[in-house]
Amino acid sequence: MKTILASLTNLNRTNDILAATMELAALYDGHVIGHYPIPASFTLAISDPAGAVPFDDSVKKLYEAHKPEVKASFDEVFGKSGLPYEWREEQRGETVLTKATLSHGRQCDLIVLGQDEAGSKEAFDSARFISDIILGAGRPVLVVPPGLQNVSFKRVAVGWNASREACRAAFDSLPILQKADDVFLIWVNPEKKPDKAGKLPGAELAAALARHDVNVTAQGLSNRKKHASALAEYVEANNIDLLVLGAYGHMRLREQLLGGVTEYFIKNLTCPVLFSN
Repeated sequence: MKTILASLTNLNRTNDILAATMELAALYDGHVIGHYPIPASFTLAISDPAGAVPFDDSVKKLYEAHKPEVKASFDEVFGKSGLPYEWREEQRGETVLTKATLSHGRQCDLIVLGQDEAGSKEAFDSARFISDIILGAGRPVLVVPPGLQNVSFKRVAVGWNASREACRAAFDSLPILQKADDVFLIWVNPEKKPDKAGKLPGAELAAALARHDVNVTAQGLSNRKKHASALAEYVEANNIDLLVLGAYGHMRLREQLLGGVTEYFIKNLTCPVLFSN
């Protein structure tokens, strides 16, 4: 992970994003990009040759006002680190910052985002933004919870069910897994898919990761609760520093309506989560 994008779009989570980015960049001597896009004003379409007139520029002004503060925090964290870094700011022509983040993030090894506290009603919809980036980036996305303390990636749990998304996530996270002290492959209720799980759930993937010098243990987890709740309990009970998940194994709308692992963790992080789709 030599190129890491710290997406500074969520003004509430600047310190959390920078802390996690710093930890990962130090592990790989990575180049850090601090990306700070400024959204356009909301406009009102009219029947006029000009096409539209400014309607609401409050969000644009908010980002402009916070730019010196965010840049100062970024420079303070990385200026003394000895790591290569750069600051990118840009005035965007759209009000939503998804395209801006995707255009820069697709050329990086990892995108780091921040999640708001559960129930937050800020103008910035972090859950929707995170979901859009995960689905559109084609790159692994690390989402950092609010108030992250003692950033570390030593104990890692990988949610596994032999799906395409889970496979992508496991191998996208390989550089982190190689640096971790302990990696746990967790399959919730593998007995429900014996054709995929085999006698020892995750054994083949564990063997593949071990060939990359990953200290990995495969474990089937029987739990009557929903998969998301079971994984969340496992993370808390085992002091997991990072959870790795394949994102949106079901259609996004279905997960939003009926609930799903991806939607649950986007809104209820208990530790940093690396998503891959």
